[in-house]
Amino acid sequence: MKFAEGWTQEIRSGDGERDDLLSYISDTHKSVYGYRPRGWETGSWSIEDLRAEAKRLEADVVQEIERAHSARAREAAEQVAHHLAYAAAFKPAVSTHKPFANLKEMVV
Repeated sequence: MKFAEGWTQEIRSGDGERDDLLSYISDTHKSVYGYRPRGWETGSWSIEDLRAEAKRLEADVVQEIERAHSARAREAAEQVAHHLAYAAAFKPAVSTHKPFANLKEMVV
């Protein structure tokens, strides 16, 4: 299962599946929300409930990754626009080799 961008966690089936799911849920909840889940009794959850919660958290991880990608793309586009505007502001005026060509506009 996807834990974070570039990270996955393997969930073993069989005897260790419950422990793997509990570990995944705790670690992923901390990764997505910033804190470990509190107030939930693990003994009362069935293996199906744990699988469903793990899938829900995995969907949250994927959504968070997509949100981060779009934020980085937006930031890159803003930087490009800034650099283009900065370069255009310092572009030298076109020279016509006629020193008094615009004198009339400059005096008025």
